[in-house]
Amino acid sequence: MSSSTSGSDLAEARPWRRWIALFAVTFLGVGGTLFGVLLFIDPYDTGRFPTLGIQGISDNNPRTAHVSRARDSAFDSAVIGNSTGQLIDPHRLSAATGFKFTQLTVPATGPREQLAILEWFRLNRTKVSALVLTTDSSWCAQGSALALLYPFPFWLYGSNIDYLRHVLNAKSLDRAVWRVQLALGQRTRSDPVGYSDYTIGRTFTFAEAVPEPAENLSTAMLPPRFPWIERLVRLLEQFPSDTRVVMMMPPVYASLLAPAGGTEDQVVQACKIALTTAVEARRGTLVDFRVDDAVTRDPANFMDGLHYRTNIARAIEDRIITALTPRR
Repeated sequence: MSSSTSGSDLAEARPWRRWIALFAVTFLGVGGTLFGVLLFIDPYDTGRFPTLGIQGISDNNPRTAHVSRARDSAFDSAVIGNSTGQLIDPHRLSAATGFKFTQLTVPATGPREQLAILEWFRLNRTKVSALVLTTDSSWCAQGSALALLYPFPFWLYGSNIDYLRHVLNAKSLDRAVWRVQLALGQRTRSDPVGYSDYTIGRTFTFAEAVPEPAENLSTAMLPPRFPWIERLVRLLEQFPSDTRVVMMMPPVYASLLAPAGGTEDQVVQACKIALTTAVEARRGTLVDFRVDDAVTRDPANFMDGLHYRTNIARAIEDRIITALTPRR
């Protein structure tokens, strides 16, 4: 009895085993094919492996699009930061200095994300003429583990292993289709310079919104230390010795500045000294707009407490151009 029951069970199990085996083979086959297609199309234009050779990307998300821009051999210089550096015009910097700038700012990012972009830029070229780094107060943070405001694809800017582990996803498939459409002339290539004036055609009413700080500097221990600036210094040491570096501390509306002499103010002032020391070793300059003056007291110069208007962007560019111009 038990023998016949066992044989019957085995007979009933065989179709299920065949189905499971067929499913596994199909799943692995389809997955493997998709994986190979993704590597061959290179949806983000990372240049990691042999590909179809499609030029550029069609992608409006700077978090992913900058992977392509940062390795574009047409550029030897970059502007890196968050939205407080987004209005800096790389076309104007290029025309005035002779360097070839691309815009690699990403809104709502901090030191961790910006260092990843900076490292990717370094790894993908032998010559780097100039760097403009927007260093807001998040670079003055005392903690070495800043929380991310929004998800960031570190795997895109990381090692080949990280890339292979994460590239098979729905967004990559979308961008693979976009690149094929780009190659067929069905989509327009994204601007490789990466600049757009987001104020054009928009009307802003100034609102003094107090931003959520990356870290509450008013509770910092004195004397402060700056782990993110330390990481930046170590990374800058890996760039060619003739790379010019300008750090720009962007303006904020005067009411958002820390009271003079308080803990937060002491941390920010020490942070400026640390940035200045870091950049001077690279024949560079800290262009400091985070001051209390007529510019930062005038709400007409700002869209909100953190974001300045284009007239201030032009003034910042003038200072950057002066800092990048060789002294005679």
